[in-house]
Amino acid sequence: MKQIMAVIFLTVASQLLAQNEAAFFTALKSADYATMESYLEENIDFCVFEDQQILNKKAALSKLKTFLSNYKVLSVEVIHKGTSKDKSSQYKVAKITTSKEVFRLFVYASGEIGSKTVKEIRVDKF
Repeated sequence: MKQIMAVIFLTVASQLLAQNEAAFFTALKSADYATMESYLEENIDFCVFEDQQILNKKAALSKLKTFLSNYKVLSVEVIHKGTSKDKSSQYKVAKITTSKEVFRLFVYASGEIGSKTVKEIRVDKF
């Protein structure tokens, strides 16, 4: 019985974590800045093309808004992901198709992507 309960718990937990990840990328696609803000740490490493800066989350969101106002996101597809051995951090690489170009998005988080865990966002041409 304990094994069955453990399997059920792990299944539900993995589904919830996947929903957090999906919610972040869905918010990006729909330009839902309030939801994206809830995922960001207070200060993040933010880079669009070669302009890399350490910014507070309000400033990072402002730059992200500027980017998204110039490039309407049509689709977001996670193409690669990884987790550190001790599970203390993870990253996702997504392909963002916009109305003008295709971009690579790199998101680095402390732990699972969830509330206040994203510490780095990078956008580059694909």
